[in-house]
Amino acid sequence: MSSTLQDLVNRAVFYSTEVQTHFGALIADAEWEVDFSSDPHLTFTSTEGAVLRTRPHLLGSESGREKTWLWGWENVNDFPDAIVGLSHEVRKFGAAEDVSELTTPELSLDEELALRLTLASKEATDKWAHYPAAAGAGTTVWLLVDAAEIALPAPQVKVSVRALMQGLTQTTVTNHRAAIDAYVAKRGIPTAELPEGGLRMLFADGSADLSFDDQRRISNCDLNAPLEGEAAEQYAAAEPTGTPAEAAAASRTTESTSAPAAKDVAAPPASTPTTPTPASAGETAETAPTESVPDEKPAAEATPTAEAQTDEAAEPAAEASDTARGEQRPEDERPLGDGPVEPAETETPVEEEPSKDAKPKKKGLFSKLFGR
Repeated sequence: MSSTLQDLVNRAVFYSTEVQTHFGALIADAEWEVDFSSDPHLTFTSTEGAVLRTRPHLLGSESGREKTWLWGWENVNDFPDAIVGLSHEVRKFGAAEDVSELTTPELSLDEELALRLTLASKEATDKWAHYPAAAGAGTTVWLLVDAAEIALPAPQVKVSVRALMQGLTQTTVTNHRAAIDAYVAKRGIPTAELPEGGLRMLFADGSADLSFDDQRRISNCDLNAPLEGEAAEQYAAAEPTGTPAEAAAASRTTESTSAPAAKDVAAPPASTPTTPTPASAGETAETAPTESVPDEKPAAEATPTAEAQTDEAAEPAAEASDTARGEQRPEDERPLGDGPVEPAETETPVEEEPSKDAKPKKKGLFSKLFGR
């Protein structure tokens, strides 16, 4: 059964958001360096000297000047297979699923396209961290990133609910229920059906009751912690749903008719991080759910709408290296080749108290990690 780009985005958005937030916390105060040689690596070094060495995979590049996306598998820079090999897997997946956006070498760019293609690529490859790297001349290189340290810990109710709230601010998600079904399958989170089509997510430390409207969008989220009562009994009776890796393959075969996609995360700056602040998400602002968090400021109050979440969600983002467009530019603007690439300058976000009438204009780590 074929899929659409929106189907793939829906299935990837929430899991990707949680991974990106976790990844962003690991590299929040780090500087980065990338090497696109036959032994590719993307290295983050914190101010304390701690080093995280990751394995980058070049997906593609977006040109702000030309307003186009170029897939890494088109490989105009003749990068070694170690760099672009995974992008070929995305193309093969796209051919099998009849997703034309994954098989067309160059695409006209819109605001969400790079993130949506990256989300689809995550669903295709089961690689769940990404890093949008500024390569100069208005070009951003989008990388999938491998590292054992990026693996998520056991699910927690508040972390998962915030991943849902933040994910809705990143891109268009037209079928929230389908997106959540894919997320709980990947994350191995037990669920229980609620009256009127609702869904309860069950965790060791609590539960979250979700309600949906007639368009399958989240209308309310009631978070309860600790785990008790009927939810505790349901959790005790629930059988494990498997690991995220085991569930990922199964989730690809479901929801092929699910609604549109969501945006992902951008790379963090090589300078000082700040607190989360995602960007606005258009139509999702009208449907972002409310969330009740006991004993602390509810996530919904912090992010009751997509626009509000844009102001307070977490911030991971950074900038990496070589561009896949070297042959299309003047000599002085072409990528540097296989050696390490210096990070492009980025404006350091400024921490300031947002007013009630105007949302902050800062662009934090979370927003950058989603390419916003």
